[in-house]
Amino acid sequence: MPDRDLMRRLARSSGLSGPEVRRFVELEVIVVGPERHEQALLQRLRRARRLRRDLGLSPDAVAIILRLLDRIEVLERAAARR
Repeated sequence: MPDRDLMRRLARSSGLSGPEVRRFVELEVIVVGPERHEQALLQRLRRARRLRRDLGLSPDAVAIILRLLDRIEVLERAAARR
């Protein structure tokens, strides 16, 4: 599990609870590591929070949707390059 201080900052800044942030780390919605920028992690967690709040989704459902959105983004970028 990542550094506790980082996890607290992410929870506080994203509007999620500590257990929610930990669950998103477990589900690999965010991947915390030395090459990851805190701001990018925070943006992703805020998006996860909006999905939970606005649509009432479970953390597992949020993880699935974010992965699908990531795939769509990659495909759109590839299509734009052609």
